[in-house]
Amino acid sequence: MWAVNRALLLEKTERKWRILVHLRTAVYVSYAVGSLLAGFFIVWLFYEGTLMLCALVGAFVVPTALLLVGGRKKRFSVAKALHFLDFRKKEKVFKRFLILFFVMGVSFGFRSDFVFPLFLDENGFDAETIGVLLGLQISLAGLFSYLFARRVEIKRLILMSGLLYTATLILLGFSSSVFAGVLAVAYGIVEGLLSIGQEGILSRITSRESYGTDIGLLMMGLHSGRTLSLAMSGFLIEMWGFIVPFLMSAVIFAFFYVTSYVILKE
Repeated sequence: MWAVNRALLLEKTERKWRILVHLRTAVYVSYAVGSLLAGFFIVWLFYEGTLMLCALVGAFVVPTALLLVGGRKKRFSVAKALHFLDFRKKEKVFKRFLILFFVMGVSFGFRSDFVFPLFLDENGFDAETIGVLLGLQISLAGLFSYLFARRVEIKRLILMSGLLYTATLILLGFSSSVFAGVLAVAYGIVEGLLSIGQEGILSRITSRESYGTDIGLLMMGLHSGRTLSLAMSGFLIEMWGFIVPFLMSAVIFAFFYVTSYVILKE
C-alpha cells in the first residue's frame, strides 16, 4: 500500500519531499485520533467490538480509493517489472540504503507495535491512559513532521533525529512510573523528525521509472529487519525487562543515522 501511495504522489508533483511528508503527517493525525479513541473503545466495547469498528472504518478505504482519478493505463510487462525488482541492477547508493533500511527495521522492531503499550502497562497506566498517551505521542509526531518539513537539510536532520532517538530510548530504558509516560509522549517529537528524514531519503534515491518497486524494495528491507527484532523483543523483555530492547534499538540505530549522514554528505 505504501509503495503505491507514495509512488502515485511522487508521479503527480515535483515537490517530492514535501508531498511525502504531508502524506505522513495525514497518517499521523488519523493515527493519533484512532489511538486516543482506542483506549476508551476497548473499555466500552471490549476488544472484539473495537476490532469490528476498526474493520467498518477501514472498509471505507475501498470506495474512497475508487474515486481517485486514474491516469493513462500502460501495458504490463513481466520482464520490465522483474528488471525493476532486481536490486543488483540498482545504483550503488540504492544498494547501500537497502541495507541501511534493513538495519533501521531491526532497530525499530525492538520498540514498535506491542512494546510501547506493554511498557506503559508495566508502569501502571490503564487502557484509557495508554490510549491518550499514544494519541498525544502520534499527534506530536504529526505536528513536528509538518513544522520541520523542508526547513533542515536531510543529512543534518537524520543526524539530529538519530541522536535524539538514541538519547530518548536510553532514557526510556531506565525510566519508570510518570517519567516513563512523559518520555513516551515526548518520543513523538523524535518520531516526527525521523519520518521527515526517511521520506527525504526516499525522494532522493528512488527512480522516476520505478518509484513503486524502489520503495517496495526499501520497505521490504525495513520490514524484514523489523520482523526479526520484533520477534526477539518479547523474549528479551521477559528475561531482562525493557532496558535491553530499548538499548539495543538505540545502539543499532546509531549505525543507520551515522552511515546515512556520511553517504548523503558524499
